[in-house]
Amino acid sequence: MQISSYLLLIFLVLGGIASLQFYKGRKINTSIMIHYIRKFEENLSLRDKMYTYLGGYIGFKAKYDLQDKNIKRMELVLTLIPRQSLFWLPFSYPFKRGDRLYLMVYPKFNIRRDAHIVQNFYYLFGPNITEREHLKKEPASISRFNNYYTLYESKSDYDKLKKLIEDTFEDPRRVRHIALNRENNSLFILMKPDINATPKELKKLIENFPKVFDEWSYFKSEE
Repeated sequence: MQISSYLLLIFLVLGGIASLQFYKGRKINTSIMIHYIRKFEENLSLRDKMYTYLGGYIGFKAKYDLQDKNIKRMELVLTLIPRQSLFWLPFSYPFKRGDRLYLMVYPKFNIRRDAHIVQNFYYLFGPNITEREHLKKEPASISRFNNYYTLYESKSDYDKLKKLIEDTFEDPRRVRHIALNRENNSLFILMKPDINATPKELKKLIENFPKVFDEWSYFKSEE
């Protein structure tokens, strides 16, 4: 009977802590989402926008039609760790590795070749790259960080992706995977977002992408 009383007390305490964590974590995730939405809209020149929320506090999807001569639209998915769940939160880190931001940038110019830069050991089972058997693989570095590898058809595309990261992001280590995808004509980025830096980085990304790949874009001819 005494043991049962102790167990009941433990369950009551854990239940109380879990309830507090739920309300606190929900408030934090909601504030994070609102902040990102406001700052993304402030830093991007939008023609149209559409949002889809993911389960309330998990994150959101956004589609931005841009007013830009070289970029048609940007699509992004922000997924947040479950700060509202006391018991699932510790287990989310090995799988999600923190908050994630997925970006798809669709240019008006044509992507000519496939290329990737991937952070070593970020994916538990490796990235799903369907065209990898046709690409050359070798170790890669960004700035002074060597924990990457690259897959490419042309070495020049790796050099340009590297420059795009270094010119755009304050901390290159937050970029987990960047890729040129010829099949759907897009630039893909998976990164760890920074609540202060990322909105400005998206603006720089839209500016830098056509400049770095200027031989593919209309950037020079329209200046």
